[in-house]
Amino acid sequence: MQVVCKTLVICCLGFVIIISVHNEIDFYLFVKAAVAYIAVMIEIFIICFAGEYLSLKSISVADAAYKSLWYDMPINQTKIISFVIMKSQKRLSITAGKMMDMSFEALTNIMRASASYVSVLYAMY
Repeated sequence: MQVVCKTLVICCLGFVIIISVHNEIDFYLFVKAAVAYIAVMIEIFIICFAGEYLSLKSISVADAAYKSLWYDMPINQTKIISFVIMKSQKRLSITAGKMMDMSFEALTNIMRASASYVSVLYAMY
């Protein structure tokens, strides 16, 4: 739900910025909207960066376990390492409502959707 709300907030703030630049209404309104836009973008970026970082680290755990000499270890350690390899094949991720993984791809999708909403709003204005 937060991702959808942030997408709509980015859309509305972008529309306010475009309207305030186009009509030269109020510089104070432009500055407020621009600061809010930057703050929301930084928040979304941090969430997506954390999701991307978690995914990459979970993949690196699987690679490190596989590249170890697990086949030359004692049998009890081999079972543990093979269990770690099996569990780490499914990568960890931060999700948005079990619908999408929060990664840099999700960040670009959010930005693309917001930009298209802004263009539609501006065309209707």
